[in-house]
Amino acid sequence: LSKMAASRTNHAMSGRLVLLALLTAPLYALQLHLAQHSPLRVLPARAHVALCESERPLVGGEPVEVGDALVCRDDASNAWWRATVRDTRDGEVLVHYMGCDDEWDEWMDAASPDLVRVDQEDNSRAAFHSDELEESLTDEELLDKYRQKRWEQNARWQLTTLAKSQLGEWSGTCTLYKPDGGKVVVDSSAPCGCSVRVPQDNCVAWTDVVDGVAALRFDERLEPHSFARERGNMAVGNAYTLSSRRSLTDGREALVCELGLREKGRRVRCKFVYSADAVDAADAADESGPLLKLVLLAVLRESERSGQTQAPLPEQPPGVGLYDPPPADRTDYCSLYLDDGLTLVFATQCARSSAGFLSVDWVAGALRYQADRKFARLDGSLSTLELTEIATEDANFLLPQFPSSGS
Repeated sequence: LSKMAASRTNHAMSGRLVLLALLTAPLYALQLHLAQHSPLRVLPARAHVALCESERPLVGGEPVEVGDALVCRDDASNAWWRATVRDTRDGEVLVHYMGCDDEWDEWMDAASPDLVRVDQEDNSRAAFHSDELEESLTDEELLDKYRQKRWEQNARWQLTTLAKSQLGEWSGTCTLYKPDGGKVVVDSSAPCGCSVRVPQDNCVAWTDVVDGVAALRFDERLEPHSFARERGNMAVGNAYTLSSRRSLTDGREALVCELGLREKGRRVRCKFVYSADAVDAADAADESGPLLKLVLLAVLRESERSGQTQAPLPEQPPGVGLYDPPPADRTDYCSLYLDDGLTLVFATQCARSSAGFLSVDWVAGALRYQADRKFARLDGSLSTLELTEIATEDANFLLPQFPSSGS
């Protein structure tokens, strides 16, 4: 079973909310007030998204209670066994292996990758190695069945999260930046617009236009399969990330990675466009692939076209850096400190096979957000999307003390 970790929330410090979505996790700690098994429905108006949390331990992002069914990896036998929750306490569950004496019960961290929730009806057999289990169904096949089911549920949840947090008609200004020597400098500005709507069940239509920049155009219909782990798309809370491939004017293929944050009727989006030099792409023969270089950066600041006049917000000073910098080698990375409290940290060049991250920190008035897109390879796939939210006034003296997931 591939390594899994649960999402986390942390309220130990006043005013702080930490949201972490791991692509390797089958479900997440944040749950919308919407049945996961129901498809995304067309609604007449944008609904408010409510986040709920549970004080019960979370296994695979879902709260568990006494009697719930699990499958659990036993270190001694290195095999997966059916089990039930015998008891719970802060962040831990007491695991009882079915068909075994109580002396084998053990306390385990609920976020352990060795625990997986299963449906009660699938837990009727005594244990994975019971004679009651049909010979045609192996341990790994049964686990694959559970993993696939959880990923399908997660994909619908991701699609719903994206729709509910980003629906609307948007307009604003796109500022373009290009590399120049060892720097990234302003190139030009252009109007931009975006429409996010639900035309039918289980579908989000996303149309994104930046005047005069074809490489930044995004016109896609996102469906549950769009959130398969290799696609590189994810949403959590008011943040999202998308990945796509586009063609540059010179015919080269470009990888576009987008990070976005919404705060009420405002939104900040950043599009990082990477491509290989024509010579590098032709000569690359090893598994590492060509060196991808940043060819364009777009920063889009938008407001929702709601028909209501919004009071102007006070100007924010330039960005002050990342609140929680990801631990990673920052060779060939650039930091931009932009107006309106915006900070960007990103790779200016990166081998396709190299791990790294793209980060956006936004001081949006009373709240401050940081979104991190972390990848194991710069090929459009995604390792994690992490969102940190904290009161702006608290960020100056409440330092991040929660464990980091690394890069």
